[in-house]
Amino acid sequence: SRGEVDAALAVVRPPGHHATCSQAMGFCYYNSAAIAARAAVADGGMRRVVVLDWDVHHGNGTQDILYDDPNIMYISLHRYGTAGNYFYPGTGDATEVGAEGAEGRNLNVPWTEKGVGNGDYLAAFDWVILPIIREFAPQLIIVAAGFDAAQGDPLGGCRVTPTGYAQMTKRLIEVSEGGRICVVLEGGYSQIVTAECVASVLKTLLAMKGGAPQ
Repeated sequence: SRGEVDAALAVVRPPGHHATCSQAMGFCYYNSAAIAARAAVADGGMRRVVVLDWDVHHGNGTQDILYDDPNIMYISLHRYGTAGNYFYPGTGDATEVGAEGAEGRNLNVPWTEKGVGNGDYLAAFDWVILPIIREFAPQLIIVAAGFDAAQGDPLGGCRVTPTGYAQMTKRLIEVSEGGRICVVLEGGYSQIVTAECVASVLKTLLAMKGGAPQ
């Protein structure tokens, strides 16, 4: 938020997007992405920040923290299910759009079936997410980058490849129109798969931003 770099990749553990305002949950204690977004507004003077979460689980904590903030838009793509089709944490319905005064600042793209892959994610990006981000014109994009929707992850049940994550990263860089982008590591239950996806995203940041992310 101080304008020192254009692109950054934060390899943090544990993940953070399930941590709410009042409690730790889902292996998460400190919600790095939400706190960074709030700091960018409070300390960095930014008026429009996007937090884009592509972890296979809904970032219920991030939504909880940012739900009433008109300066920060939270967007999440995730598997979703309740009752007999339950998928943790059971939140993230498309009807959850933001609190009064921040309507439209919360966007959930829920998948109700497993097996979604590159085509599904990129279609959601091209037809829903990118037009909304473009209209919002953020000064900073924070990517809550979980890789448990990746093909080969033992828990997520999805089929996104490293190339798919690279394509999503490329689209976010392009829609930022030279703005700042920060990728923050979230979930992932295979070290090998997660490492391959992180490497693909990092290579994309290097290629598109013309230098080494910090």
